[in-house]
Amino acid sequence: MNIERVKRLLKQNENIRLEFKEAATALPGNLFESICAMLNRDGGDILLGVQDDGIVTGVNKTSISTMMANLVNLSNNSQKLDPPFILYPHTYELKGKSVIHIQVPASSQVHKTAGVIFDRSNDGDFKVAAAHQIAELYNRKR
Repeated sequence: MNIERVKRLLKQNENIRLEFKEAATALPGNLFESICAMLNRDGGDILLGVQDDGIVTGVNKTSISTMMANLVNLSNNSQKLDPPFILYPHTYELKGKSVIHIQVPASSQVHKTAGVIFDRSNDGDFKVAAAHQIAELYNRKR
């Protein structure tokens, strides 16, 4: 991953494979819903420190190392992401503002966060609760 790819992502709108999240000093509360949904679908990219419209607001430089450590630790915690899937975030500097990029691959397994399965469609993360939807997800993973 490099800064040129991040710049290209910022020129796009949010979609099934791209999510922007504001995150000045802490990980967003719904971050793992998006991670879970992307793992369960086709993977994608999440940029922290970016508004939904693609405007870079930035991540506070003094919070970056804590946020990245929390992200890696929580992605390896089965109570947060089950089964665990370790992520490798990167930080980039754009016009004096920091952005954290998380590349989420498609997983071969079905993941849950906080005991709930999420799937991704368009630019949203949706709970999967109906038995036929869960079966569909498992079948797609096979």
